[in-house]
Amino acid sequence: MVIHRLSDLLSAGDAGSRGRVLAEGLLADCSTRIIYRQEPDQLAAAASLLGLTGVETQAVSALTKGRGLWKVAGRSSITQHIL
Repeated sequence: MVIHRLSDLLSAGDAGSRGRVLAEGLLADCSTRIIYRQEPDQLAAAASLLGLTGVETQAVSALTKGRGLWKVAGRSSITQHIL
């Protein structure tokens, strides 16, 4: 699943609605997550929806172009992507 803004999931419906529960369920089923820099107004939603720690949230806010936070099997690392 690819999402531009995690807050877009929140627009799938009202809290508790079928659409919202399905959208959040899809995200919960993703065991590998690659997170690029998030704008300041998106950080709280990203941290909440992805279960980011304070350190991860701070890292995501400061990522530069081509870097992403990879969360795989309970482990996190900053990775530089090269085309």
